[in-house]
Amino acid sequence: MPHKKAKRTVREKLRTEKGTDLAPGKDSLQNEAIPKSAARVFNSQAIRDDFKLKKRKMEEEGVGRAGKKQKTDKKVTLTIQPGESIQHFNRRVEDDLRPLVKSAAQSSRAFARGVAKAEHEARITAKKTKLKPKDAEQEELKPRSHDDSPLPTPSDKFKDRRKEFEVASSSTPKRLNDIAQAPPEFKKLPRGASTLPGIGKRDGVLSMSQKVMMEQEREKAILRYRELKAKRRQTGDVGERLESGGEE
Repeated sequence: MPHKKAKRTVREKLRTEKGTDLAPGKDSLQNEAIPKSAARVFNSQAIRDDFKLKKRKMEEEGVGRAGKKQKTDKKVTLTIQPGESIQHFNRRVEDDLRPLVKSAAQSSRAFARGVAKAEHEARITAKKTKLKPKDAEQEELKPRSHDDSPLPTPSDKFKDRRKEFEVASSSTPKRLNDIAQAPPEFKKLPRGASTLPGIGKRDGVLSMSQKVMMEQEREKAILRYRELKAKRRQTGDVGERLESGGEE
């Protein structure tokens, strides 16, 4: 089969041979199937007419009221339909059983409420027979409690346990945003700390007499150092002369 398009002359020749007024082929729109949604719309009038005819016949025969389903005594067993999956079948079963379960739960709750009410009334009548008329009236006015026994008080099992952050007890009042006027004073040393002699603020201050004595001692030390240095220089010079004379 050639991939190239036929020449114009060839195409025009074939068109003239086929003609123009031809019957539709197999691929025309007339041979295509109508979609289901479109067919439902087209046939809606016919379906409505059939429903009205059936309704008129049922009203004439008196089988039942229109628009309501007839109740049948026969129990229909739920079976899986051909082509239906297990998931859809389970969902259909749940939908059918849901109203039955709901009605059963409502009836059981109503029965339980009736039993509780009967027991309460019997308890009140028994108390009325034992108590005086005034006491019985007061008992009726009291609000009902679900349980007469007092609730146990919860016990804290971590009450005696030592807390991680304990608050030191102090007599000074605690105020928010308090400003410290002076640094804290530690009068008692921590455990394991060595005791040091007490040093006051004025221990490092010298008097005038002490300053004069220190100046004198400083001058004496300087003089002794200078004398010692001069002696070493003299002995060093004599030794160098002796060594130089011996070499000559």
